[in-house]
Amino acid sequence: MASTGNGSILDLYAIPINKDFEDDIITETGSELSSDDMDRTQSQQRLYIINRSGSGEAQYVLLNKKRTGIDSYGVRLETWRLIKNVADFGVAVIDNVLYIIGGYDVINCRHLHRVVKYDPYDFSWRECSPLMKARAKMGICTLEGKIYVCGGERSDGRASCSCEVYNPELDQWSETGLMVAPRKNHCCDTYQSEMYCAGGDFGTRSHDNFWIFENERWQELDFDYPPKLPRCLDRYAMCTVGHKTYFIGGVSCRVSDNGEGNKFTTERGIFSYTHNIRQKSFLHGLQSDVISPWSTKYSSMVRPRHSCAAHPVGKKIYVFGGCHLETGQDVRVCECFDTDKGTWEDEFHFRKGDLTSVVSAVLEVPRRHDAEKIKYYLKWVMW
Repeated sequence: MASTGNGSILDLYAIPINKDFEDDIITETGSELSSDDMDRTQSQQRLYIINRSGSGEAQYVLLNKKRTGIDSYGVRLETWRLIKNVADFGVAVIDNVLYIIGGYDVINCRHLHRVVKYDPYDFSWRECSPLMKARAKMGICTLEGKIYVCGGERSDGRASCSCEVYNPELDQWSETGLMVAPRKNHCCDTYQSEMYCAGGDFGTRSHDNFWIFENERWQELDFDYPPKLPRCLDRYAMCTVGHKTYFIGGVSCRVSDNGEGNKFTTERGIFSYTHNIRQKSFLHGLQSDVISPWSTKYSSMVRPRHSCAAHPVGKKIYVFGGCHLETGQDVRVCECFDTDKGTWEDEFHFRKGDLTSVVSAVLEVPRRHDAEKIKYYLKWVMW
């Protein structure tokens, strides 16, 4: 059993990693699939909304086979014991395997090195090589079959600028280029073969940085014309559809000039960055012509939210959960943004579960009744 540096998983949670599926993922009684659901296809495309506040809850809706639309709005709830009492961890999916990375142990009050993975085809949780440095609230991205973990909150509570990369084939972490500055509560995403990082907080305020990972190091996107976010932002959602990267919700920071302190506001806005826009400059005297890659003239969500999950499905972006900073209430309505029309619609309500801080992931999962057959067989073997 690999050690996390803070004790193994068995020490922290007393949960065997290779136990039967039934022991690590518990599906609520009222959320079993109907026979129609089970017979529709040999496997299901599940869009998971995973809680990161320590409740251990993971809810999901079903996508169609090509993952271009939501097939069923019936929300189903599971409990994952391995994320019970763990907050602010990272999530990544490679080759239909889900990785839970780092986080903060709310019971023992410590940051974790722990990395575990879940394979939905054999219903197993397994421990992976631990992070080199314990961290939470980090940025996570997958690129060319590897997982990049960037910045985050260190064990002393401060923001970090260190980065690590994980090779699943070797089950090995290694250091990679430092961030331009320390950040936590930021986001990372990819466009084609490029990786980007934006926003986050450091030094009691959020920031408007927009960085690119090139030549194994983070740097300003363009030294001659470094693009900045339209506002300082952290705890937002970031996703890419087509040739645009969208920034949704979050907490904006307006720096005070009169010494009264910074003002933090929960956002309901959305803006986008268009990749590959050429910036033209004509340096004749003071004349210049710059085409901005930023688009801000979109309609806003009905509900302000931060720490939400935004997932592209086809040409639409579904926004799940999140919290309102001013009231402390979670947001229980899923809103959908049509990237062609630039409009929002309410999709469905969550009736159960904690949605104050969530992240999303898509997994292909075998039909439920196949799992039931396995459980039935194992029970007879044990008997």
